[in-house]
Formats: sequence, structure tokens, C-alpha cells
Amino acid sequence: MTSLSATPTFFNERIRSLDILRGFALLGILLINIQLFALPNASFTNPSVMGELSSSDYFSYYFVNVFVELKFMTIFSILFGAGILLFINRLNERGLDGSRFHIRRMMWLLLFGMLHAYFIWFGDILVAYAIVGLIAVLLRKMKDSWKIVMCAVLFLIPMGLFYIVGSSFESMPPEMAKEVMADFSPGPKLLTAEIDLYQVGSWFDIFVKRAQLNMNYQIGSFFMLSLWRTTGVMLLGMVLLTNGVLTAKKSKLFYFSMAILGIGIGTLFSNEGFHRIVETKWEVIHFFKYGYQFNYFGSLFSSLGYIGLIILIYQLKIMQFLTKGFEAVGRMAFTNYLCQSIICSIIFYSYGFGMFARYSRTELLIWVLLIWTFQLISSTIWLKYYKMGPFEWLWRYLTYKEKPQLSMNVKYQ
Repeated sequence: MTSLSATPTFFNERIRSLDILRGFALLGILLINIQLFALPNASFTNPSVMGELSSSDYFSYYFVNVFVELKFMTIFSILFGAGILLFINRLNERGLDGSRFHIRRMMWLLLFGMLHAYFIWFGDILVAYAIVGLIAVLLRKMKDSWKIVMCAVLFLIPMGLFYIVGSSFESMPPEMAKEVMADFSPGPKLLTAEIDLYQVGSWFDIFVKRAQLNMNYQIGSFFMLSLWRTTGVMLLGMVLLTNGVLTAKKSKLFYFSMAILGIGIGTLFSNEGFHRIVETKWEVIHFFKYGYQFNYFGSLFSSLGYIGLIILIYQLKIMQFLTKGFEAVGRMAFTNYLCQSIICSIIFYSYGFGMFARYSRTELLIWVLLIWTFQLISSTIWLKYYKMGPFEWLWRYLTYKEKPQLSMNVKYQ
């Protein structure tokens, strides 16, 4: 039987800044994910498929595209990479083989991700994180300087791949190009069929559609984007952890500068990309070759800027009601991530309330605020009585092969 020294992290061993950042990132991810739950798939890259945008919806689309898309997912990836290093190092310090526990942990995460992807939502990130987590761990012993170099190289690869894909559209036979373009600009018949599927279709019909989409996301998108970008960003997270950036060990001036420069540079690039995409009316070839590249590149700077801003707020001890809420959500990130999917499925899919494509982009922001409020309050209340979320408990039980103590009334031995 595994030694009790392999039990999960004690509360007093947790690093508050990491939990706060994790909660902040998870809540921010919902701003993107809710669009994929509530609107036709093509509208994510081409909002004009749903008709002309109102002024409020245009602003909502601008806000999400420039300040949210890829940014919070990048923060989460940075933290996941830091978490890998922290997890293995802590077990190694206890005289255990951290790598062995990590592999088991990632294999269970892969299973959770597959169940989530096929039975709840096609936009799952757990599968990619589990696979990349097995790759990134092999690179953890590299010097920080080499991790930064590899991060830069891996991060840039998708930019080249997107350019190649955009260029390939230009050389496709007309019929093939028309078929591909239909995924980005579906006609009324295809659009109506998708809306009807999610509003009134059976669970099995949606399951079949979800399975088809997963083939694209888990194969196409993974090898085109996630494999390279996520691996590189996880390596960056390891560097930021070892150098004390994520653990709030730098000065207030450091984080202030990080916030100003990161958000400033990132917003500049993302804003330019947005306007280029709008000017070309979301034309697919331009989107892949040029438009998307600006936001992709700028997102890394914005993410680092957001990290600097949140840690600065934490250091200054202002807005503590909010940072404590982020911390609670972050300590239950796995549970809250899955709960977001369950809540959105109930709201938007036919086996729930069937509200798919019934809300504008602005109205979806109201739903986001409601879900945020629920998760901030429920996570805070739950952690008054329990040491971790229910899915965290299950994941740790499967990882360590011992039942972690859940109730706050039961102390570790």
C-alpha cells in the first residue's frame, strides 16, 4: 500500500497566488466556452452567419475577441505546467517517484477528458492537457534558458501551420474549397439543421454530432495548435514557477510593469487583428493567413499581463473579497470546469431547456455573470466544510490509491 507521505497537498502547503490565478483563469475561460455552447459553431470565427450584429453584440464580440480569446486558456496552460513541476518536486522531496504518480494522474485525466468530450461537450481541454502533460514532464529538467527557447519555437509553429492552411485554400479545386468554406460560412439550410439539433434533437443525435466534432478537435486542432502551443506554454509555466513569478515573490514594481507591458502589447496586437478580420468581413483565407495571427501572438503577452495584474492586486491586499473568491474557485478548478459544462448543457441543449441560439452575445454575458456568481459563492461555501471539490477528491483517490480526507472535521494523521 502507498505510504501516507504520498497524500495530496495539505492546505497550508498550497500556494495562494496559484489558486487565485487558477480561479481567475477558469472563470475567464467561460466567456469563450459559453459561445461554443450557445451559438452555431461557425459563428465563433464568423459572427455574421447569425445576421448583422447589433451595436451591443458587436462590442461584446470585440471585447471577447480582443481581451479574452486565447488569453485565459494560456494562463491555465501556464499554471498547468507549473503544477506539473510542483507536483513532481513535492513527491520527490518525500522520497517518492513523482514521475510515476504524475503518469498515473495524467492517464486518469485523459479518461475524464474523454468522458467529458464525448458525453458532455466537444470543446474539452482535458484530453489535450493529459497528453501534453505526459510530454512536458519529459522536458522539465532542461535549463530554464532552453525551456524559454523551446517555448518560443513551439509557440510559433502553429502560426506557420495556419498560414499554410490559409494558402492551401487558394489552391484547392473549386468544389473542394466550397465544401471547406461551408464549415465557416454555412448556408441557411445547414444553419437551421444545427440549431434544430441542439434545440429539439435527441440526446443520441447530439452525441453523434459531438463525436464527429471531437474527431476534428482531438486530431486536427490538437496537431495544428494544442500540441505545440500548450507544450511550449507549459514549459514557460515551469520557468515562471522556479523564478518566483507565479508565487508572488517578485516586487510590486515588477508585477506592475508586467501588467502594463503585457496587457498593452497584447491588446495592441489583438486589436489590430480584430479590425483586419472585420475589414475583410471574416473572409476565411485572410483569417488563417493573417487575421488570426495577430490575436494568437498577442495573447501570450496579454496572458502574462493579466498574471502580473492579479498578483499585484493580491500583493496590495485590495479587493480581497474577489481574490478570496478566485482562490476558492481555483482550489476546485477541476470540479468547477466540469460543472460549467454541465450547467451550460442544461441551459442550451435539448435535453435541458433547449435555449441554443436563442440569446444574443450580450445576453450570454449576463449568463456568464450568473454562473460566475454561483461558482464564487458555492465554492466558498463548499470549502468551509470540505478540503477539496468532489472531482478533485476522486482524481486524487485514483492517483494515490488512497482515500484523501474530504471533511474539514477530519484531520490528516
